[in-house]
Amino acid sequence: MTSRSPPKVAIFPWGDVVEEFLDPIGLDLEDFAQRMTGGWLFGYVAALRSLGWDAVIVCASEHVTGPRRLTHDGTGVAIWAVPGRRSIARRDSIKSARQILLTPWRAFGRILRAEGCSFVLVQEYEYARFDALALLARLLGLPVFATFQGGDVTLSTLEARIRPWSLRLAQGLIVPSARERDRLARTYKASNLRIEDIPNPIDAEEWRASSRSACRSELALPEQALVVVNHGRIDLYRKGLDVLLAAWSAFSDKHPTALLVILGSGPDQVAFGEAIDRSTAKGIIWENAYSTDRPRLRRWLSAADIYVTTSRVEGMPVAPLEAMACGLPVVASRAHGLPDIFRDGEASGGILVDCEDTAGVARALSRLADAPGLRAELGRAARACIETRFAIPVIAGALSRLMIESRSGT
Repeated sequence: MTSRSPPKVAIFPWGDVVEEFLDPIGLDLEDFAQRMTGGWLFGYVAALRSLGWDAVIVCASEHVTGPRRLTHDGTGVAIWAVPGRRSIARRDSIKSARQILLTPWRAFGRILRAEGCSFVLVQEYEYARFDALALLARLLGLPVFATFQGGDVTLSTLEARIRPWSLRLAQGLIVPSARERDRLARTYKASNLRIEDIPNPIDAEEWRASSRSACRSELALPEQALVVVNHGRIDLYRKGLDVLLAAWSAFSDKHPTALLVILGSGPDQVAFGEAIDRSTAKGIIWENAYSTDRPRLRRWLSAADIYVTTSRVEGMPVAPLEAMACGLPVVASRAHGLPDIFRDGEASGGILVDCEDTAGVARALSRLADAPGLRAELGRAARACIETRFAIPVIAGALSRLMIESRSGT
């Protein structure tokens, strides 16, 4: 690293191959490079670039025959894809062993050297690919970090045996969930881990609300209707979409002109469509597509009155941050990461309910529906929370301190 060469961070997304993430949402490697934006991944890229640092995204793919270098349209960063295979096995420990053995060690190592990488950042540490990458980074003399995005279970006996050793190779774990930090402290108390509370970043300037009336007109939404929005992957269990439908059914009985807009696609799109068809709830609009069109998502959020998320499993979700940046009050479950976003409760812009508490979600929606002044108050608090805790300059500073200190040994 010299004055002419800014630090470069190699980011490894989750998965044996990138298609494990892309296939369920109907995208491919070309889409990943040309259309994918936002989320934790490109939020990190934006934060690093704001420092004058560089980043490169490295993954394995089932659909390349040799190392392939693409350029991400939205940020200009390099995306390297090398040939890879998914680990398939009936026994968990055998699957974990195969995940480690199938890691394209040489190809990854060549990319890290050729790109002149200064740091390695891995999505999820409770995953066998992390164990492999931690060892590879150590062999190359590179500091390695991991970011928690929801993986909070050790998946096999083999991983339980080697994970403490792998974690000791890491210079830091980025864990924005208090519940997960507590679990790590209990589970790996002998590993002397450095655990940092750094949330996922969001571009607070990009995610700023436009005119509500203009957006409603463009989206053909009634001017006077109460509009509640949810967006993201269609994953019934993890995202608690069954809870959302049940809560909306109860809520819409008393608010029959209200609209619930759900934007997204994913592995459970067929089952979710069937659940909507069976539901007696009124006023549901579902756009069954995983949108990479951020201006359009921003228009939906600008047109809405309330944002709702009823997840059972999360890490530090970005979707509610986007809603908060657009000035929306949020009704949220207490899944991982969400209580951390709304750590000051309503003063952070949100109303928290227990996971799977259908009646609690319906009550929170009704409370906001019946109180325009409260919606406005919580919306202002949500926007202020984004600016002070989640904006790119705030997170960029925290990331740089963590990584630079690892170089200096502090």
